[in-house]
Amino acid sequence: MLAFHEEYPLNSGRLAQAPQFSDTIYDIVLAADTLLRVAIPAGARFVSLSFDGDVRVKAGLVDTALTLPAATVTDGSGSALNPGVRRLPAAATHLCLRAATACKGSLEYWG
Repeated sequence: MLAFHEEYPLNSGRLAQAPQFSDTIYDIVLAADTLLRVAIPAGARFVSLSFDGDVRVKAGLVDTALTLPAATVTDGSGSALNPGVRRLPAAATHLCLRAATACKGSLEYWG
């Protein structure tokens, strides 16, 4: 798996603002309001999420629950809407994904 952070001179100036394409990309198809848990590949430290519709995401375990919000939640247990690029938590084994409507996208991983 390619590293997200590159060594000098690629980590200086404008090149540092644009990571290279990953060699580990998952194509994802989400059915409407259906939870999909995707195993995080070994060695992955960063993920970029890109979808053609709104997607809720939560890093967790194989049994982590994720429902679409029906009311305001302020206890910290919510999920991220269209999170973009994120560093993966060390304890996470899966990304939990759910969309209100069917959509397609990709998960791009780096070490």
